[in-house]
Amino acid sequence: MKKKMWILMFAMSALMIACGKKEFSNMSFQDGNYAGEYISEDSEHKDSCEVALEIKDNKIISCEAVYKDAKGNIKDEHYGENAGEEKFAKAQLAIEGFEKYSDMLLEVQDPEKVDSIAGATVSNKEFKMAVWNALEKAKK
Repeated sequence: MKKKMWILMFAMSALMIACGKKEFSNMSFQDGNYAGEYISEDSEHKDSCEVALEIKDNKIISCEAVYKDAKGNIKDEHYGENAGEEKFAKAQLAIEGFEKYSDMLLEVQDPEKVDSIAGATVSNKEFKMAVWNALEKAKK
């Protein structure tokens, strides 16, 4: 009985994941400029990512991303400098990583194919969610 219950739960989970996954290759977009945003739901770290996409002939031809901390400050070369040497180094490693996500998107043309970079894994999720937010606005 337990085995059947586990199999049923597994099958239902797989179905929910499959239905919830967005298939970029099956989507059509209108030409234009679109903005997207993702704000973290983590109450301790309300970071955000804002993207600006330009779409032409169903391709993403430009992407700019801005990452902000909980206070709305842009994460740049000064991000984390007041948190101590070790945290500052980690913050700068994250910046180096997430600055590559826009170029990766232009190359692979699918948010789900933008691989996470070590040190910037949370930013990868934020980036993808912001891109999907913009793409939802661009759908035909």
